[in-house]
Amino acid sequence: MSSLTVYHQSSPEYPNKLLTHLEDIASTLAAVGVQFSQVPVQQAVTAGTASDELLAASRVQIDQLMTAHGYTSAEVLSLCDERGEGSELARSLRAEQRCQPAHLHYYLAGRGLLALHIGEYVYSLLCEKGDLVRLPAGTAHRFDGGEHPRFAVLRLFDSPQVAVFTPLTGDFAAAFAGLDDC
Repeated sequence: MSSLTVYHQSSPEYPNKLLTHLEDIASTLAAVGVQFSQVPVQQAVTAGTASDELLAASRVQIDQLMTAHGYTSAEVLSLCDERGEGSELARSLRAEQRCQPAHLHYYLAGRGLLALHIGEYVYSLLCEKGDLVRLPAGTAHRFDGGEHPRFAVLRLFDSPQVAVFTPLTGDFAAAFAGLDDC
C-alpha cells in the first residue's frame, strides 16, 4: 500500500503527517505541484528485467502515457538485488538530485521510497506497482530502493534529449527515514 510521510526539514525524526488514503496523498502532493495517481500496469513485469526488454514489452502502455501526458522520451530503471550487494544505480538514485525537465515516474514492479524536498518539507512517498508520480521540473528528489532493491520504474520526460540529473551537494536526504526504516 502506498503511503506519504511529510517531515519539516528541521525535524527529520518527527513526521508531521502520515497518509495512507489515495485521495489524501494526491491532495497533499497536489498542493505542492506534484501529481499522484494509480494506473494499473497492463502487462506482467519482473523487477531486474533488462530495461530494453521492459521498454519493448510495455510499448503500448508507454505510448498511451506519453500521449496522455505530453512526454517525448522514456527510460526504464530495473533492479533486483536479492543479496544486497548494492549497485551503482541504487547508490546514484539514493543521492538527492534535480532534473530540469518535468518528468513522470510510473512504478511497473516492486517498490521504493521517492523522497521529494520541496521548500522546507520532505515528502517521503512509498511507491508501489501502479503508482504514477509527476514531478515538476527542478524538483529535488531521491529514490531509495532499500537494502535489497527490487523495482522497475518507467521514467517519462518532456524533453527529447536524455535527461541530465544534477546531484545536490551535502547529505541532507540521509537524515530522513529510508525505505528500510518505514
